[in-house]
Amino acid sequence: MIPILHRDDRIVAVDKPGGLLVHRSPASTDSTALLQLVRDQIGAFVYPVHRLDRAASGVVLFALDSDAAAAAQARLHEPETEKLYLVLARGVTEERFESRRPLHTDAGRAQDAWTEFRRVAVVSGCSLLEVRLHTGRRHQIRRHLAHLAHQVVGDTRYGKGRLNQSFRERYGLPRMFLHARRLKLAHPTTGESLVIDAPLESDLAAFLGRLPDPPDELVP
Repeated sequence: MIPILHRDDRIVAVDKPGGLLVHRSPASTDSTALLQLVRDQIGAFVYPVHRLDRAASGVVLFALDSDAAAAAQARLHEPETEKLYLVLARGVTEERFESRRPLHTDAGRAQDAWTEFRRVAVVSGCSLLEVRLHTGRRHQIRRHLAHLAHQVVGDTRYGKGRLNQSFRERYGLPRMFLHARRLKLAHPTTGESLVIDAPLESDLAAFLGRLPDPPDELVP
């Protein structure tokens, strides 16, 4: 069963497990994706509002009709909206920093991108970060951190293979350490403030607990 974090007559938010596609892709051979699982679980068709990387976990929002989907997508671009993530990054970062480095599409077109970072803890030579996305570019967090030489731990595309292998062998790193922990936005139809939280997935929490210096708390 997929955990339901919020549901009303227009939207449903769920806690996506790591390793599951949000929806089927022509580039994937997977026959099952989060969209199909949620649809079957609640007995209603759902419309994806935003995406989350396959290896990532956490809050994913669906709408129950196309009008609500369009309205929710518009809400995501409002400055009051907060999209917060927990990420374990290579090395010791500054306490607060940001990246506004433009990111390019596959066709080579530059897109504005803005990511803010706050260091929560230092563990085993890495930084546990709370990350806020102000834009929603493909692989934005991963690409911004890689450019800063603070690659996401467990990232097989932009990360450091030797570091990832070490954490897998020594402490059982299960996957990329990227979790969508909070989505705060105005409800797409009522306009009321809506805060949706997803606790850190158990596999990543267990990995942190196996480190020799686990953090006392994830987000103070």
